[in-house]
Amino acid sequence: MKNMAIMIGIQASGKSTFSKKRLSDYTRINLDTLKTRNKEATELLRALLAEEDIVIDNTNPAASDRLRYIEKAKKNGYKIVGYFMQSKLKDCLERNERRTGTERIINKAIAATSNKLEMPSYEEGFDELYFVSIVDNDFVVEEWR
Repeated sequence: MKNMAIMIGIQASGKSTFSKKRLSDYTRINLDTLKTRNKEATELLRALLAEEDIVIDNTNPAASDRLRYIEKAKKNGYKIVGYFMQSKLKDCLERNERRTGTERIINKAIAATSNKLEMPSYEEGFDELYFVSIVDNDFVVEEWR
């Protein structure tokens, strides 16, 4: 079955690192890389039509943000898996401080995303949901409760 993984979490919560390490064989859709929603939509459509496994590597803080991907994935027969990254503001701000260049973002942006963050639920259309935390520089993946 085709899979779509949807990452959920504030900036510097480990979404991209998790995607690259644990979902490396998936086509990665990332707004930071693609720069515009139009390019993102084009790449998403291409991947869906090619029936590739896809990871949506954006913050996706609100259910309304996730819905655009879930609807398209459902229409195309995908299994939808959500990964909620533990998003403790203090930890994310500390990780952001260790970033360099364009990877580092202003702390206000992280705080603003944190304020919008909504817990995911199966009612949104997820087939599987997981909680991901970082322990000793490794990812711990647990079933959603």
